[in-house]
Amino acid sequence: MKQEDKQRNNELARKLLAEQNFAVAVIVGAIATLLAAATYGIVTATWNFSSGFAAAGIGIVVGISMQYSGRGIKTKFAVVAAAYTIAGCLLGNLFRVLTQQVRENAISPFEVLRIREFAELAGRSVEYISFVALLFWLVAVWFAVFLVMRPLSRPEKLAIGLYEMKD
Repeated sequence: MKQEDKQRNNELARKLLAEQNFAVAVIVGAIATLLAAATYGIVTATWNFSSGFAAAGIGIVVGISMQYSGRGIKTKFAVVAAAYTIAGCLLGNLFRVLTQQVRENAISPFEVLRIREFAELAGRSVEYISFVALLFWLVAVWFAVFLVMRPLSRPEKLAIGLYEMKD
């Protein structure tokens, strides 16, 4: 490889790595997780929708939102997206129980939180975890990890690989 090709690859790699914004991706991912979990809970409680598809939706929402906000290349983006997806599925079950309590008792969510112990709500949300649900959570994590990584062209991947080997 010629010296000018090496220089061009190094500049491309530095540019791509500099475009990453981990802090923004973490913040946007957290917001996306909360919104997707609330949607998961409301949809599964209201329409008796398959929680597996809703879980996959959490992974998709988290992955895409973190990719576009953080433009991630490094593995740390995938780790955070996976953690957020699992947390979103757990929170989704909690929102599901909360939504069911709201519908059964015809009171506000804040009233449910005031009169019910959090441990009781969390315990009831664990009842929705099954082997099949865990399989869908795994699919959701796969979606998040796949979608959070910024798509790179072959020359971009080569430039980053050569740049990281140099260091």
